[in-house]
Amino acid sequence: MPEIRLLASGIGFTEGPLWTSDGRLLVTSVSRGQVLELDHRTGAVVRRIETGGGPNGLAADEHGRVWVAQNGGSVRRSSSRRAAAPGLQTLLGDTVLDAVGTGLRAPNDLVCGPDGRIWFTDPGSPHEEGPGQVYAYDPRGGGLEVLADGIDFPNGLAFDLDGVQLFVAATRERRLLRYRWDGRALRRAGVFAELPGGPDGLAFDAEGRLYAALPDADQIAVTDADGGPLTPIRFPEGTFPTNLCFAGPARDTLVVTAAKGGRVLALDDVANGPRHLVPAASRSFEARRA
Repeated sequence: MPEIRLLASGIGFTEGPLWTSDGRLLVTSVSRGQVLELDHRTGAVVRRIETGGGPNGLAADEHGRVWVAQNGGSVRRSSSRRAAAPGLQTLLGDTVLDAVGTGLRAPNDLVCGPDGRIWFTDPGSPHEEGPGQVYAYDPRGGGLEVLADGIDFPNGLAFDLDGVQLFVAATRERRLLRYRWDGRALRRAGVFAELPGGPDGLAFDAEGRLYAALPDADQIAVTDADGGPLTPIRFPEGTFPTNLCFAGPARDTLVVTAAKGGRVLALDDVANGPRHLVPAASRSFEARRA
């Protein structure tokens, strides 16, 4: 198993790692209301962006814009944006723009979909009862659509490499759910995998293997393309891995956010992650609706 390398620590409840198309490593500090840019080699904090509330997941669209799933939680330290409401935000340099928020409870994770929309989960607070939803937001027209409902705390989500199947972490069910996107509707395709812990963040590698962070099991579960279990990546007890991404110029470093100690961990030469974003520009939402 690759050696677990400490990249950063003491930066709050870490979540949402993202390797951008221009070679930057970003993570969120949910408890401090910040998005942080880290040097991917040394872990040094290059930039802190105050978002307020509780920034959770991060994603980039086909234009390279960074989106934030804002759960609206309270910030535990001074922040110029303390009153952020639940919704989506975009980052423009150090400027934070609120994109959508009406009617949302606590967006958790997000991804740029094959139709160019921003797909995200809205499970509500961990203390709330009742099902959560998967939404898609169209940044071109501002439309917001519920695509899946009735999921017990939907958390991380990821499209496969072809942009046809969507996988959603159902945390309380300890399952990965699979859906099929036909360009018009999202159809449930059953349970993809049963896991030994509640799944959080998800990521695919270039070979189609799916990696799922299991905070309460202190491991990363790895499954093959059919949902079969592969050798997991195990961490010391109490690590609480929340999310993950493939980073570095070759996309062969697995970056894992670990809430215990506000850490960011790195595992080198794990596998190669996808080389590019889902080609949303060639399969636009408007073209698929026509």
